[in-house]
Amino acid sequence: MDSFYKVLTEKQHELAENNEYNFDHPDAFDFELLAETLQKLKECKKVEVPVYNFVTHSRESRTKTMYGANVIIFEGILTFYNAKVLKMLDMKIFVDTDSDIRLARRLKRDISIRGRDLEGVLKQYQKYVKPAFEYYILPSMVHADIIIPRGGENTVAISLVVQHVHTQLQLRGFKLREQLAHSYCGQPLPDNLYPLPSTPQVKGLHTFIRNMDTPRDEFIFYSKRLIRLTIEYALSLLPFKQVTVETPQGINYSGKRLSSTKICGVSILRAGETMEQAVCDVCKDIRIGKILIQTNFDTGEPELFYLRLPKDIKDYRVILMDATVATGAAAMMAIRVLLDHEVKEENIMIVSLLMAEIGIHSIAYAFPQVKIVTSAVDPEINEKFYVMPGIGNFGDRYFGTEPSLEQ
Repeated sequence: MDSFYKVLTEKQHELAENNEYNFDHPDAFDFELLAETLQKLKECKKVEVPVYNFVTHSRESRTKTMYGANVIIFEGILTFYNAKVLKMLDMKIFVDTDSDIRLARRLKRDISIRGRDLEGVLKQYQKYVKPAFEYYILPSMVHADIIIPRGGENTVAISLVVQHVHTQLQLRGFKLREQLAHSYCGQPLPDNLYPLPSTPQVKGLHTFIRNMDTPRDEFIFYSKRLIRLTIEYALSLLPFKQVTVETPQGINYSGKRLSSTKICGVSILRAGETMEQAVCDVCKDIRIGKILIQTNFDTGEPELFYLRLPKDIKDYRVILMDATVATGAAAMMAIRVLLDHEVKEENIMIVSLLMAEIGIHSIAYAFPQVKIVTSAVDPEINEKFYVMPGIGNFGDRYFGTEPSLEQ
């Protein structure tokens, strides 16, 4: 909530410099911007959160980009004060602690982090902080669903909160990566899947890249050929319009042309980067974005680490590229990021060399308007989330980073 302090006037700046401005009064917060930001996060949209500088008492020019999530934790002293904000909260927790500890924490924070002196902090505490707690914050406790005494030391209460959150996620249909792997067994493949026709040439290319004995240079060569075919097939699924052109012989020819030239490629690093060249070869002057998503080894879930997208990507049709799709967890996160940047779901196409059935079902269930394009579909994944029979770790084989047998 500290991010949403109002921009101070010149007079208010002077008061703040002398510890005479009340930062604990509701009027100090921009509740309108706060409510708007929370609402966007609840709708799983990207937001730019202000960064407030407590040394200069002003908002910095930079902002912090945040994305919608399954769980959003919002914290602040006046969280329960504003009725509009209060209505958005699914679980309201009041964390209480001893007044002496509150004062000690404030002294430590304001002196070491916010550059204030002891006298100024105590003056502000007695004049504004303590009265605000008694008048605004303490009475708001009646709105809390859960009251946790002793703050972070109360591990029993915190564990109960965590268990409740997990229960609510499961009731609302949230599935962990392991659960995705067993959700769609035996179901027919979805209508928004567009597999590359399995011609003898395509089968032959797959034979090369699936063979564990294929040398790296040949693996790269045949992978590039298959990627090119898959990208060309994906482009054929884009909307075309009827056009008439005149041939050099002066005769009209009735043909087709892409309805829009605004096409953007986005690769999911690192394996998806291997597909960029094929897109650039067949789409003149195409813009390329990148998303780095890696698996958290503690939770087994994908996490966003890096993002670079064109600013006006919402106006484009996006070809999202990843070499292989197993559970679909990383692809779904990437699609969610694109939606957060206001790309329309029907304008997104996920293209991959190889997909597992469960990954296809997961993506199709979550995003039924996204086109799914692949050169082959394999039936299952193993306990390490590799596609079976698969092609191994595509990135390691392509970039030559496979561990040696000695290791």
